[in-house]
Amino acid sequence: MLSGELSINRRKIVFNPDIALAMYRELASHLEQIADVDAELFWQESTDFSYLGSQIGGLWLSYPQNISERSQVLIENILNHYGSWTSETKE
Repeated sequence: MLSGELSINRRKIVFNPDIALAMYRELASHLEQIADVDAELFWQESTDFSYLGSQIGGLWLSYPQNISERSQVLIENILNHYGSWTSETKE
């Protein structure tokens, strides 16, 4: 890592059951109001279309490793508001 370069956490967030596209967009908007947090939606991996399913598979959440504890708690609270979710960390 170069001197002065920030180390970034990148987490894959998936909700189960799926939430709708509009809810993912709203969620991303809420998360991005936290300083230094970036949320990026990714498409559903299934090739089978379902009107009852979501077109979105989840979101990538990126933020600096040195983010404040207050911001971490806020992220968790926002995610919990939208339902049951799982997280995988990308190395």
